[in-house]
Amino acid sequence: MDASVTDERQSISDVLCIRAYSVADEPHVRELLEDLPDLYPHGEKWLDRTFGEISQEKARLTVVEIGTDIVAVSIEKSKGHGRMKLSTLYIHPDFRNMRMGTSFFRYLDTRWRSENWKEVYMTVASQGAYALERLVKVFGFECVAVQEDRYGLGRDEVVFSNASGS
Repeated sequence: MDASVTDERQSISDVLCIRAYSVADEPHVRELLEDLPDLYPHGEKWLDRTFGEISQEKARLTVVEIGTDIVAVSIEKSKGHGRMKLSTLYIHPDFRNMRMGTSFFRYLDTRWRSENWKEVYMTVASQGAYALERLVKVFGFECVAVQEDRYGLGRDEVVFSNASGS
């Protein structure tokens, strides 16, 4: 690995701005998540519904900016009884493997702990499970279930949870 890549990885968290979503972000978030329907059946309808839930404060969207570009997002939904689901954690492919995911997830984990959630869990299509597991296990999450054929034949869903709570 050359030094410029190393320097870039070490300094990426210094240039991140993690902030709450605003309505003006919607077109940028939709563009960032344009592949969602390819990953999840009816992903477009789910996203439309989710934007409505955000405006009703039933869901929370957080964005990560570098400069003026939104490069990552998370979508969280309360599931009652002290449980929170991280429905979406997406980082633009150009910014993966640069420690951005770690910085972003650390921010989210700190917020969940301060809000005293009993459990935070997330699901992911099986093809993305390994990458997500590498990130979240550092924060006490573990694979707790696999739902076979959840997204269609041979398209499984993996469930991660912070078993001991946030």
